[in-house]
Amino acid sequence: MSRAAKTVYFDGGCPVCQREINWYRSWRGAERIDWVDLTQDEIDPSLDRCALMARFTVERGDGSQASGAAGFIAMWRALPASAWFGRLLDNRPATWALERAYRGFLGIRSLWRPAS
Repeated sequence: MSRAAKTVYFDGGCPVCQREINWYRSWRGAERIDWVDLTQDEIDPSLDRCALMARFTVERGDGSQASGAAGFIAMWRALPASAWFGRLLDNRPATWALERAYRGFLGIRSLWRPAS
């Protein structure tokens, strides 16, 4: 079972999110990941765009999804430069702490999105 990301779904309307994703996309191995900007790219109709927009989500190599901190860990595991970091953090205590930090970010993310 591959715990690494195959597809990364992200909010391209959030400038902070877009900047961070662009940084990861410049890393070695990023070309093996499908990067899906939910504000511009087509997605499989069976997926819930609103749910994907609400939380950073990845599809792992085994077809399962991970979101929030677990999604970041899966993405880090897929990139050679950060694979060690993803493996190190892929445990319950670390994921719990990262998820709390991610939820804090979600609370302020709307401040960076341009008004519709």
